[in-house]
Amino acid sequence: MTGEELEKLVNEMQEEFQIPPYYRDSQLKNLAKEGEQTVGSLNPGCSVTEDLTYRMLLKNYMYYAFHHRVSEFMDNYASVILTWQMETEVEDNDIT
Repeated sequence: MTGEELEKLVNEMQEEFQIPPYYRDSQLKNLAKEGEQTVGSLNPGCSVTEDLTYRMLLKNYMYYAFHHRVSEFMDNYASVILTWQMETEVEDNDIT
């Protein structure tokens, strides 16, 4: 993820989840990088700018991490992650 993409993601996170202004951007950037590693490794090769499911999962991961509930994120989004992985696999292997 580029610096520009990271900045945009942090801004979206602050607006969509009403993150207090006193919470430093650097902390949100760390959550985004952590989420990129965690969520991105579940479906390698996806782009946070092009894949809206990945973007949604990443922002929700950041939200759960913000509240120190990462294990709950994995439990609550397991079916969404599995569907995302399967849809990507079908698209990549669809040879017609």
